[in-house]
Amino acid sequence: MKRTFSVLLVLVILLGLCVGCQKKPALPGMGDFVYKDTYRTYFSSDYPSLNYYSTVYAGVRGLMANCIDGLIEPDQYGVYKPSLAESWEVNDERTVWTFHLREGVKWVNSKGEDTGFIVTADDFVDAIRYIGDPQNDAYGMRVVRSLISGLSDYYWDLDDIDDPDVDTDLERDEVVASFDETVGVKALDEYTVQYTLNTGAPYFMSLIESSMLLLPVEYSFAVELGEDFGIDNENLLFCGAYYISEYERDKKIVLTQNPHYWDAESVTIKTIEYQKMPDGTTALEMFKRGEIDECVVESEEYASLQGTEWAESLAPTEHSSSTNYLWLDFESANPEFKTFIQNENFRRALQYAIDRESIAYLRDSVTPKRLVRNTICAEEIIYDDKGKDYTDYEPLAAIKATDYFNKELARQYMEKAVAELCDAEGNITGVEETTVDMLPVASYKVDGKLPVTVLYVGTDDEDEIIMAQLLEKMIEEAIGPDYIDIQLAFATSSFYSTVADPLNYDVYYDSLSVTYSDPSCILARMTTDGAENVGLYEVPPFDELIEKALETSDLSERYGYFAEAEAFLINGAYVIPMISSLRGYYMTRSIPYTEPLTLFGNTRYKGMKVIDQVVPAKTIEEIKADYELKKAAALAGD
Repeated sequence: MKRTFSVLLVLVILLGLCVGCQKKPALPGMGDFVYKDTYRTYFSSDYPSLNYYSTVYAGVRGLMANCIDGLIEPDQYGVYKPSLAESWEVNDERTVWTFHLREGVKWVNSKGEDTGFIVTADDFVDAIRYIGDPQNDAYGMRVVRSLISGLSDYYWDLDDIDDPDVDTDLERDEVVASFDETVGVKALDEYTVQYTLNTGAPYFMSLIESSMLLLPVEYSFAVELGEDFGIDNENLLFCGAYYISEYERDKKIVLTQNPHYWDAESVTIKTIEYQKMPDGTTALEMFKRGEIDECVVESEEYASLQGTEWAESLAPTEHSSSTNYLWLDFESANPEFKTFIQNENFRRALQYAIDRESIAYLRDSVTPKRLVRNTICAEEIIYDDKGKDYTDYEPLAAIKATDYFNKELARQYMEKAVAELCDAEGNITGVEETTVDMLPVASYKVDGKLPVTVLYVGTDDEDEIIMAQLLEKMIEEAIGPDYIDIQLAFATSSFYSTVADPLNYDVYYDSLSVTYSDPSCILARMTTDGAENVGLYEVPPFDELIEKALETSDLSERYGYFAEAEAFLINGAYVIPMISSLRGYYMTRSIPYTEPLTLFGNTRYKGMKVIDQVVPAKTIEEIKADYELKKAAALAGD
């Protein structure tokens, strides 16, 4: 009986009407509530432009994801469903994707007025035409540029023409005129757009979700405005659930329901209000005053709320696609470290010396274990066509379940490394006394003897300094100060230009994120010649597995190769994953799991239910239990 009640309850939540000011039955742990038709949130940066193709601001991308519809959109379970495309098909190789658009979708202006422009296939072709011109400064071009057939050559030809230091016989007008013939995006008719890709991309749908670059544009409008396109809301057109009706970049932004929207019945919130966060104010303070409807609560704030009326509303944040790692410099200027880092036993000693849960405790002192992550790619974000999580493929599943903190094993691995690299007196083979120059970060002497000196470099952020000190202590305790000496340095200026890029480190801490639904988004960039191989390791077996994975579009086979490749890097400790980037807890006045599940894109408000009360954590937990069952069934195609 209890189970039946719970299922019916969630159906009421997810399918119930959202009528402003209409009273609804109580949720568990709550009294009666009223649905609201306004959602209030905040922004903290001044946005110089709203151009969704060129913006570097995540906040602008969040705005525009709600104002410009794409070809498809995720439902509340993350399953893709029609949006501007009513249907689509793809060839067996996943290289040709054809989308059939719904007819009559209108472009509206900043007053919500019909402009007379209709969304057609040309708007998607012209989007690629727009971003393909370097003069338009499209942001984040790497993946799309390399994937769409002919786009890379087109882009770089124009870039060469525009560069006064490059000698070329190409003419800009001729290259621009070649677009329709040479670039792999075509309007087959007024409402059919087709993309031809350089390689099979079973993840292309998630790229459509995540990338602003695949959104449509009314090209004549953009060209007429030139550099003023997107400078503010009056210089944009909208075809999504909302349009930007107010834009005061230092005060307030308002999204209003699009009166001409093709899917108006699914829009449950009429207005989204963004308030500029005042200096010296936190989101928690704004939430407690009723000025916003959701806020993240950091670890320190969490402790301050215990014993108050807010304590029962603190729910744990659920997911992060970003993983924090230790990067290792295989070409270090420190000859002691360079000798040892080539040795797998030494790398595994480091791997087993780190207490990940203690590192996670610095971010979440209540349930730190939930932040521990042993894999490179995040869990619960990449699924095959049967709903199986990529990280549940072997041998990743075994890695995910491993407890890597083991002082005894760390010491044993180090003893093996020492036996292979040092003589009986502790002299490191081939290493002489010298001064290591890693200026402006550090300069220090090494004597070519045990303990091996390791320079860990972090930023001068207070939290990172504490983490560095903790890492120093746990590694030296696990491996032994007779074998290893961790030295700390902290960069006070641009970290990448002073530390990472010039290799002024032995070990440093950074992160990578899953940006679309395929392990290649990270792993293909970690090959021997990959852009994310910042430590300059050489891993031919890994490279071969990546090539095999990229050559197949069968998801089960593809993910099997990727899982084997990822396990190779982790088991060899070429990089050392530690924790996810998940942070803290949250409080909300919206009913969870009613809005689209955007694993790769930006938060979408279409379908969200907002009420006049804060939702208790226990209520969220009960809703989640039934939601997860439905999500698993949806991902499996049931």
